Amino acid sequence: MKRRLVPLGIWILAAVACSSPVPGAVTPSIAPSAQQTLIQPPTRTETAAPTLTNTLPPSDLPFTIDCSALPESRKADCETFLAATRDVVYPIERELTGVNLSQCYKEIHYIILPTDPLPSAGGISSGDTITYNQRYSIDLPHRYDVHEILHSISTCARALDAHVFHGMIMNAVYDRLGVHDAGYFEDRSAENLNVFLESLQTEVKKAGGTELTNLCIGILMRRMTIAYFDLGASAITPLYRSTIPPWKNTTSPDAKLVEVWGVYAGQIEALRETLQRDFRYTMDVPECGL
Repeated sequence: MKRRLVPLGIWILAAVACSSPVPGAVTPSIAPSAQQTLIQPPTRTETAAPTLTNTLPPSDLPFTIDCSALPESRKADCETFLAATRDVVYPIERELTGVNLSQCYKEIHYIILPTDPLPSAGGISSGDTITYNQRYSIDLPHRYDVHEILHSISTCARALDAHVFHGMIMNAVYDRLGVHDAGYFEDRSAENLNVFLESLQTEVKKAGGTELTNLCIGILMRRMTIAYFDLGASAITPLYRSTIPPWKNTTSPDAKLVEVWGVYAGQIEALRETLQRDFRYTMDVPECGL
């Protein structure tokens, strides 16, 4: 019996998947337009929020937030969420990706609602506008957005998304902030990166079509998170930027890459080549063209 896999704990209801590095989510096949993404974050254990400090250059564009749908008493929480995202998280992700959002947007606008912005979606991201259910933003102990703004960055740069770099980049951000809670930082020993990955790699051997693409996305997402531990955070920038057009591939993607990855085959080939050439690092998943 075929089972539709759910890599990284998120239901995807739009063109490009949105997920976080935890097991148990659905990832559909990749689509060429990254206009809107949705997230249903996992339940997280509440802990004391870390002290947020940042010595990086300030944001290169304004951030705004609309909490008018919430009680006035939550205004301070909204401002805390916005300030931490603008002044700490975004500068870190900008450094890691080398992407300035001011290249594409006049501002980043957050909207916080008392309910899901769309059915079964705790948050949605569409370019310069990100909307969250308060439950998955200002109600959390760590009040800032690490996930959705990364989609805005990838959309702006036209870098490979499909959550391939999410585990790697989010781990780097949380580690720098000293956040290693379950549901945030994904440890190298996590079941998601071992038992579940092993299951994916077994199932991919007998898959085809959309199921094959889904499995390969889940595998690559996890393999790149593992690469974070193997190669270190310094590998993020060259790997991420290798997928931004124009790609500097020495070879064109072969038929297998095109079959599995479609319009993203060139970016996958660029990533594969950079891993091998610059880091002597291989994925060794022939079923996915890797």
